[in-house]
Amino acid sequence: MKLIAFNGPSDSGKTWMIERLVRLWTSRGLRVGVVKHCSKGYQLDREGKDSSRFWEGGAAAVAVVGPGEWAVRRREPEADPARVAQEAFPTGIDVAIVEGFREASIPRVRVFGSSELPSVKAGDTDVIAFVSRTPAAALAAPVFALTDEQGLSDFLVRHLGLELRAPAPHETTLLRHERVGTRSSRLSG
Repeated sequence: MKLIAFNGPSDSGKTWMIERLVRLWTSRGLRVGVVKHCSKGYQLDREGKDSSRFWEGGAAAVAVVGPGEWAVRRREPEADPARVAQEAFPTGIDVAIVEGFREASIPRVRVFGSSELPSVKAGDTDVIAFVSRTPAAALAAPVFALTDEQGLSDFLVRHLGLELRAPAPHETTLLRHERVGTRSSRLSG
């Protein structure tokens, strides 16, 4: 499984870009996982529900299973995103996108916020590409516009060595008069 991280300030466009890459890559046959860092915590279940009560009671792990999906919540003092991806997505995932985890040593895309001038920062050692809403001077890695998800996708596919499959053919629903016309022309020939 390949890993690529995204980091940048809130409202910079990280989620927007990740969402588009997930759609592009899954449409080309890749199985994509996402590890989202929630520095302020998160809520897996509604307060007062059974699984929430088990967690609040001190369970080391709680799994919630529903029709067609499941989730596991575990207590970890410090989570390493690479280990989380390997344990959460044990088989069948081609690439895991990690959102956040600035300190982790993972190839990453740095997304600039709308008020930031694109520049290299002290912690940008693992950065392989930048994404910016505003034009940028030459930096140490390629710079992509926030609206250029295809360009960033192409770059990451090459950089990570991902193998895309041919796009699935779109099913076309013919209108009744098109089917009738096709049938009648065959009959007359």
